[in-house]
Amino acid sequence: MGFCRIADIEEFLQVSIPSAKVTAAQRAIDEATAAIKNYCRQELELVEDDEVTLDSPGGYTICLPDLPVVEVSEVVEDDETLTEGDDYVVLTSGILRRLDQRWVRGYQIVVVTYTHGYRLPTGNSATGDPLPDDIVGVCARAAARAYQAGLRSEEQGGIPGVRSTSLGDYSVGFAEDSGGGGESALGASSAPILLRSEQRILDKYRL
Repeated sequence: MGFCRIADIEEFLQVSIPSAKVTAAQRAIDEATAAIKNYCRQELELVEDDEVTLDSPGGYTICLPDLPVVEVSEVVEDDETLTEGDDYVVLTSGILRRLDQRWVRGYQIVVVTYTHGYRLPTGNSATGDPLPDDIVGVCARAAARAYQAGLRSEEQGGIPGVRSTSLGDYSVGFAEDSGGGGESALGASSAPILLRSEQRILDKYRL
């Protein structure tokens, strides 16, 4: 599942994607979703009862690796199960704060089972908040570009820099490289998945 639907690409491009191109459109969504996850350095999508083993620096706080935190179901410190409210509290920022004492210092010493992330547009879970509209929008735009690049590559026979073709006695024209290493020189596959403007939108979700 991805961070947007094929219908979102169709709405953005104002076209109907034919059944023969649905697989290509879904692949574009998957690529855009992976790029967003990589940029934000977290999963973002809903993961229920995820078990993570964490190092402890020995302070009062430990940061969970994925946000937002929906629910923490169990915390085990050095083989001892802790009680929320008595031994620790969960802060809204995804931080576990130890009460009355520091966390035991050690490598891979705290095991946390928790649910985190957002409900996807394509999911059917009732747990957690829905994926924010700005993430859906970024995914739809990035996926639309990837989908269009695939169509353009198909039209050009996969050859970068093609600007014109003809059928009679087959001929093909190439665009000259301006020296900038752009798509005309390297092909559609060279285009960045996420634009800088889109990265700025995602910055608030980045860890």
